[in-house]
Amino acid sequence: MRHTKALLAFALLGLGAPAPGQVPADLVLLDAPRGAWLATVKEGAAVTVLEERDGWRRVRVEGWTMTPSGVPPDVSVLPPPDQPSAPPGAARSGARVGGILAPDIRSGGSVGANLLVLLVRESDVLLADHRRAGDDCRARVGDKDREIEVLRTDLERALNSSDNFREAATRNDRSRTRLKAAEKERQLIVQECRGKAQDIFERAAVQRAISDGNGRFEFEGVAPGRYCVVALEPSGEKPRSWSFECLIAGAEASVLDPAANRAGFEADWGLR
Repeated sequence: MRHTKALLAFALLGLGAPAPGQVPADLVLLDAPRGAWLATVKEGAAVTVLEERDGWRRVRVEGWTMTPSGVPPDVSVLPPPDQPSAPPGAARSGARVGGILAPDIRSGGSVGANLLVLLVRESDVLLADHRRAGDDCRARVGDKDREIEVLRTDLERALNSSDNFREAATRNDRSRTRLKAAEKERQLIVQECRGKAQDIFERAAVQRAISDGNGRFEFEGVAPGRYCVVALEPSGEKPRSWSFECLIAGAEASVLDPAANRAGFEADWGLR
């Protein structure tokens, strides 16, 4: 199998050193300042900084990708390192929209730092697709929850199912194994469903941003219209999501309030 050497030069969100007690974050690669997400570079990977401007870094990352059998590699020719990158673009007309991925008032936790934030133009089609996928996901999780409840009951009864201790212990072990497998299956269903939610909003996104270490994000040049702003944590014991709604009528800057602008839906349908 043939491997192709990839040399990449992208705009990299400049992430500072993590605060004491925080786990170092991976680096996020964008195709331009405030541009589209391209990839994630693992913390500690070798990154060469080619240029720094306005809080952004253009970098080079060297690595390997696997070429599918029978498919020629898609190789892009990059400009020489000393060639200046394209300017971040002329100032856009439109509004500036910002906000913060604040901790949940009910459950607490930390802010949503270094997360992909999507600006999505709201539409009936989008909300219908999201609602339909959520109904399916909640039904699947509900079925698995009922199965888990039955297995937990079986586990409680297993030790008392026989006067023979060895036989009862064997049944207990089998019940415990089935329960753990069902709980793992539930986690995979939730993970798959959160991925579906992310895909739905990704396809409809008109702008993307990365929240900073304090959970703050910002979009520029937003045209008038009704929008959703969503972000989902990709992993964690209890991954969270944020969803806002806003109406942009002109070019005035808008700061989304975590309470007043909270959307009437949860991006991940509240699945945990």
